[in-house]
Amino acid sequence: MPSDLTSDVPGRPEGQRRAPIAIHLLAFAGAVTVAVLTARFARWDVASLVMIATLTVVSDLTSVETGSKLKVSGSFLGLLLAAVLLGGAPAALIGVTTILVGWFRWREDGHYLRNNLVAFAWFPLIGGLFFYAATNVAHVTSSDLNYYLLVFAAFLVSLTLNFVMVVGYQCWLDRSSVACKALEVCVPFLPSELFSALLTMVAVYVAVQVGVTGLALFALVLVIFQYLVGELLISKHRSETLQRMATTDELTGLANRERFRARIEQEIKECTKDGCPFGVMLMDLDHFKEINDTLGHDYGDVLLRELGPRVAAAVGPGGLVARLGGDEFAVLPEAHTDDPRVLEDVAADLLASVQKPFVVEEFSLEISASIGIARFPVDGRDAHTLLRRADIAMYSAKERESGYGLFSADQDQHSMQRLSALSDFRRAIEAGELILHYQPIVDLPDLHVHGAEALVRWQHPDQGLIPPAEFIQVVEQSGMIALLTRSVLDSAIRQCAQWRLTGEQLSVSVNLSVRNLLDSALPQDIEELLARYLLPPQALKLEITESMIMSDPDRALATITQLSQLGVRFSVDDFGTGYSSLAYLRGLPLDELKIDRSFVSPMLTDSSDLIIVRSTINLAHDLGLTIVGEGVEDGPTLAWLAQLGCDRAQGYHLARPMPAARFEEWIDANGDQSSSRAVA
Repeated sequence: MPSDLTSDVPGRPEGQRRAPIAIHLLAFAGAVTVAVLTARFARWDVASLVMIATLTVVSDLTSVETGSKLKVSGSFLGLLLAAVLLGGAPAALIGVTTILVGWFRWREDGHYLRNNLVAFAWFPLIGGLFFYAATNVAHVTSSDLNYYLLVFAAFLVSLTLNFVMVVGYQCWLDRSSVACKALEVCVPFLPSELFSALLTMVAVYVAVQVGVTGLALFALVLVIFQYLVGELLISKHRSETLQRMATTDELTGLANRERFRARIEQEIKECTKDGCPFGVMLMDLDHFKEINDTLGHDYGDVLLRELGPRVAAAVGPGGLVARLGGDEFAVLPEAHTDDPRVLEDVAADLLASVQKPFVVEEFSLEISASIGIARFPVDGRDAHTLLRRADIAMYSAKERESGYGLFSADQDQHSMQRLSALSDFRRAIEAGELILHYQPIVDLPDLHVHGAEALVRWQHPDQGLIPPAEFIQVVEQSGMIALLTRSVLDSAIRQCAQWRLTGEQLSVSVNLSVRNLLDSALPQDIEELLARYLLPPQALKLEITESMIMSDPDRALATITQLSQLGVRFSVDDFGTGYSSLAYLRGLPLDELKIDRSFVSPMLTDSSDLIIVRSTINLAHDLGLTIVGEGVEDGPTLAWLAQLGCDRAQGYHLARPMPAARFEEWIDANGDQSSSRAVA
């Protein structure tokens, strides 16, 4: 057990903490008085006193901290030696000296120092007086076995008194239960204290039989033993720490990937014998990257640290939550079942815990998540398969925006098809299988065709026309997004140049990926394409999003600035859905904002969305930017946009994306009617 307390634990208010000063002074004065009155019963042997005092002080000063509440020290043993061999008064003197000298190393607070002085004056004093009285009453000497049993009894008396005075005071400070503290302190350290009691009996025997020389040798052996035990405990603590680090996520304190995989394999073994099914869940946060990119990784880390306990509480003590990396979590539910309703209820509870607002400094952040569920043994019989299929179900839920979903065989087939398509992608670029569809963008209110947005499609020879949602994300993750973007830019610039040769003064818009924006070679590539097809730079418009700009502002600004100096125009797509700073956007060479369809489509039925649209139009004009309304699905919405002062519009009400040839036919069919279809 620790012989003193060196940490300052917050306890009672300062006014109440001063109250024990008088008690401490009276208790210390009482110990001094008793020591003086009983000094005549003590054995004041200078050599033994110096030897034991040296042993006790050195043991305390060289005690080893093991990283836990345990401190390896022989000071308690030294004080019991003094109490038994010399008496209560010399032992109390050594105890007080030990605390005073030890203060220069431990530097405990004043109130702890006072309490330790009282404790280390009284328990050696009482231990010595108890042993003196017991040996006299029992009429035993050092040649009797009972003499050493009384040494053991004196050890227990002193130990109890030390606990009451040191640990009891700590309980008074933090208002904790003495019984609970007794379990916390005594149970882990009881074996070491019993061993110390045996060592004390051996030390007394050596001192009685050999004298001061034997005591000196014992003290030397004890100091060496103390050092070796300390090193052993430190090594054990380090091993436990390394083991914990190997199985624990450092940021959140949750289990890590390896620990989660091992737990699944253990569950599989047990459930294979019992025939008991269970579910595995994979959860991925939605749009978490935007928080990191906009507010910084420190905010993201705080959010993840707060999220861990929430998810763990929702799962329950019998389950397991692990952070696999980034914003991806794995969950082993507490309930052992493959019932879809039960597992979906667990997933719903997890989503509810995630969606509660997080307060990070002055920001209130709200996030959502997507969860995929795989079941043993229905969806897989090993950890790898279960995690892979939960991952597939999670991405399926993310695409459907359903929040959560169970794995199904058709999802796996679809995933394999996408993987196969990815392996074919480079060949598809070279074979010219990527085609562009164009969606018109018209001026308001006269509906004159201003230009078109180029949207890529994959005309696969076996699978037919594959929409971008099926391959863009996978292509971006694979690192082939640069090839795709260059192919799209080549086709779009060439097509726009052809339109202009026929007299149609159109512009073309191309969407960029965040990786494109951070590609230092992009400006030179675009400059070469514009020169090759003789297209004026202002006819090319590059669409970027707020989160793309904020992912790496310095590199993004460098790329945007170079392209803007060429004369290329920039449009911020899906404006209003990110976390970007308007002040930062204002400093960029932008030309256009596109209001996201999530605000435009419902604005006639939702007054909040209408206010957002109106405010965004005014903001864009105040900043000298053109504004485009996306997602126009009907005539009344188009009319309202014109009335609010929106410059341009785009949406299915005007036209769906179409191949270049059909786009030209659409212009021919609608160009002459634009004045008659103008919005009033």
